[in-house]
Amino acid sequence: MLFVQQLINGIALGAVYALFAVGFGVVFSTMRILNLAQGVYATWGALVAYWAVAELGLPFAVACVAGMAGGALTAVMVDQVAFQPLRSRGGEQLLGTIITSVALWIALREVASLATGAAPLGFPPGTVPGGLLHIGGVRVLTTQIIAVVCAVAVTTLIHLLFRHTRLGAAIRAVGHDRGAAMLGGVNPRTAILTAAALAGAATGLAGVLYADNQTFTFALGDGLLLQGFAAVVIGGMGDARGAAFGGFMIGIVQVLSAQYISNSFQDAITFGLLLVVLVARPRGLFRTVELGRA
Repeated sequence: MLFVQQLINGIALGAVYALFAVGFGVVFSTMRILNLAQGVYATWGALVAYWAVAELGLPFAVACVAGMAGGALTAVMVDQVAFQPLRSRGGEQLLGTIITSVALWIALREVASLATGAAPLGFPPGTVPGGLLHIGGVRVLTTQIIAVVCAVAVTTLIHLLFRHTRLGAAIRAVGHDRGAAMLGGVNPRTAILTAAALAGAATGLAGVLYADNQTFTFALGDGLLLQGFAAVVIGGMGDARGAAFGGFMIGIVQVLSAQYISNSFQDAITFGLLLVVLVARPRGLFRTVELGRA
């Protein structure tokens, strides 16, 4: 029964990683860049949700939406400040975008530190759903169910959007060849801003769900960045379902390894798994796109 309990805990943690990885994958598949500022989207999503609950007294469900909006706005701002000037000058080489994203990561992280006084925060008691479901000898928290449902729903919606709508086709066309997409009547700026907002919303929600039952700080997104990056590489950067699968896999592996091996080796085991997947399937477990220009 302990194994089943920890498996459920791993799935719930993996759902948060899955949301982050899906957002990371959306940015990569559209712009072909490794956006290392992605972690601060989660931080600001959690902060906006916290302020919505603690300062405005809004329900947790509304705060989740506010967190998604906070993440989306942060993502759009980062894109316009950091990446749009590079696109305008044709300077979108991989190293340049990584350096730029790191600069925004550090800057926004410090702004979050100043905004919170670098103090740990936590949602006020009674504001986060605290229900508990007993199935046999297994306990499932309401927040765990919410996390899994949100991860599955967001992954499904983004997959359907990208594969079965004109907007999704336009976004994928821009990611494949921006010049050809423009010749086909696609507005690259609209497609890129839409993709950035979607990625930010998914990542912001991941931040809220990661913070809902624990104290957190301005560095919340740092840990999610590492785990989310590993998840998207394992699952595959070109497919939302693959990125989500990688997130669930890492969550399960982390929790089970902490229980049956050692909590100290969680990260080592996670990145050991990443190494094995890269050796066996360099493109990830699912089909991916090639790394190149944004």
